[in-house]
Amino acid sequence: MKPILVGLDGSELAERGLVLAADLAEGLDATVIAARVVPPPSPRSYDPDLLRRLEEAELKDAEAYLAKTAERLREDRLSAQTRLLHGDPARALVAAARQDGCSLIVLTSHGLGGLASRVFGSVAQKVLASAPCPVVVLPCSEAELLTEEESEELAADESMLGNIASVAKRSGVSE
Repeated sequence: MKPILVGLDGSELAERGLVLAADLAEGLDATVIAARVVPPPSPRSYDPDLLRRLEEAELKDAEAYLAKTAERLREDRLSAQTRLLHGDPARALVAAARQDGCSLIVLTSHGLGGLASRVFGSVAQKVLASAPCPVVVLPCSEAELLTEEESEELAADESMLGNIASVAKRSGVSE
């Protein structure tokens, strides 16, 4: 069976897709490919070197996350691979699915709809429109989305502070 690609962003909501993909892969004897996309850095920093080091720290965090995810899948006796992707999330996921000849892409919707999805775009909508294979999009409730957003904001703030502290320490800047 061809592999099943799961788009992950580090959130608990996204990991719901991992559960479905693992169940399907087990029954079909397929490989699960856990993919995380690191978008390009936003140029909010005046110091290009600082921006580069923050991006390196984000990539390192994403690699560690994917390694733990693959380890959990393998502990469940599943075949697992990882893909650390870069760029626009929808384009990167579609390209990875094409490259790996995936039979299915599994995503979790983060609930962006209506005008917001038209203005900002929905990763799930973009993947659905251009995927080379079937796509399963798991919906989430508004309550789950609000809880996840709060958790993500806290985790992002903590991660960013940790990355800044790490970069500052390597640069010899005292906290």
